[in-house]
Amino acid sequence: MSLPEALRTLHRPPPTLQLADLETGQHPAQRRLILEELLAHNLSMLALRAGAQRYHAQPLSTNDTLKHQLLASLPFNPTGGAGAGWWQRVERDMALDVPMMRLVQGDVGSGKTLVAALAALRAIVHGKQVALMAPTELLAEQHANNFRNWFAPLGIEVGWLAGKQKR
Repeated sequence: MSLPEALRTLHRPPPTLQLADLETGQHPAQRRLILEELLAHNLSMLALRAGAQRYHAQPLSTNDTLKHQLLASLPFNPTGGAGAGWWQRVERDMALDVPMMRLVQGDVGSGKTLVAALAALRAIVHGKQVALMAPTELLAEQHANNFRNWFAPLGIEVGWLAGKQKR
C-alpha cells in the first residue's frame, strides 16, 4: 500500500473498512504508517550519529581504584545483571574520542542509577563537573541523595539544584 493511499484510508476510511482491523492495529494502512515512522526514526538517528562523529570528545580512561571503592561501599551488592552490561557499554563509549550517544533503559532496580553514578565518577576523576537531570523533582532529589551517600566515602561533594530554588 502506498503512503498516500494509507493516509487516505486512515483519515477517510471507506465504508467497506472493517473497524475491527483498525482496533487491533493490524490494518495494512496502519502497518504502512508504522513502517514509515520507524524508517524516519532510524534514518534520523543514523544522521545524528554520523554528525556526532565529526565532533571531538576527551576520552576518559578507566580509574578502577575509585570505582572499586564506590562499589565496595554500597549498601547493596550489584547483581551483575542489566546494570553491569550497560556499564560495560558506557565505559567503552567514555574511553572514545567522540561524544557518547546512549540511552540507558531498564526496569526499576536494574542498575540505571548506578550506571549514571559510575559514569559521573569517571568524569569527576578526570577533573570534570557533572550534572544529572531527571524528569521530576522528586526523582532528582532521590538521585542527589543516593549520589551524596555513595560519593561521601570518596570525599566527593554532591549538590542539588531544583527549579523551585531561588538561589
